[in-house]
Amino acid sequence: MSTLGRYGRFGNQIIQYAFLQIYAKRFGLNVQTSSWIGRDLFGHRDELVNRKYPRIQETQIKNKQKLLTDPHPRLINVDIQGYFQFHTRYYAPYRADFHSLFEPVPDVAVLMEKGLRRLRAVGKTVIGLHLRRGDFRTRQVDEADKKIYFIPPNEWYIQWLKSIWPYSVKPVLYIASDELESVLPEFSEFSPITYRDLFDPYPMADYYPDHYVLSRCDMLGICSSTFSYTASMLNKRASIFLRPDQERGKLVPYDPWNSPINPWLHLMGL
Repeated sequence: MSTLGRYGRFGNQIIQYAFLQIYAKRFGLNVQTSSWIGRDLFGHRDELVNRKYPRIQETQIKNKQKLLTDPHPRLINVDIQGYFQFHTRYYAPYRADFHSLFEPVPDVAVLMEKGLRRLRAVGKTVIGLHLRRGDFRTRQVDEADKKIYFIPPNEWYIQWLKSIWPYSVKPVLYIASDELESVLPEFSEFSPITYRDLFDPYPMADYYPDHYVLSRCDMLGICSSTFSYTASMLNKRASIFLRPDQERGKLVPYDPWNSPINPWLHLMGL
């Protein structure tokens, strides 16, 4: 996968690398990648791509969702490119492998755990929200884009918080967002905490502390983003996972390991 690290952001890279490694392990194949942030965060030292292979686009693969259930490999000695955002029931048999791929290296883990301890010192029940805004606004060119890059209103999350806050044990709210200044005021009644309150500057990947906390909170409300969806796939602790439902106009429960990663992409057959 010569485009790893350059084809989508962090959440997309998580899915791409997981597919590559799971597929290779299943059929006894070797992996080559381009350089990407996972080498530093997770210690992956796969062989770098050292020759040109025939490029295979995901859109060229028939019945691509069956790649992980085929009895024989269809992709050998090729350079694959795509998102591989299958319905997660196809990844579910490899859940343990998926988790093992994205454990931070010791030096990174120490920094992340330090911030997480600070958060848990504030409250017992950590409720995490991911509110993606910035780039989703610029991508809403037509009606299809508005559905794929849907921005749910803050009120959906606030209503949920009000319904669970009185019944949670020492709740503390953690918000991850690319527009903290604009979203935090609406959640002020819950005294939200952000990465800036917990972590020292982390220039290698300033987005990773958010992903780490979301993957370890006790309740999680995500948005239409692969970033927070992959965090929910890595979360072994949370008892509640909620995501926005455009048709029902509210947050609804979902199973990270038995759901479409992006419902609208799934319905469009992408």
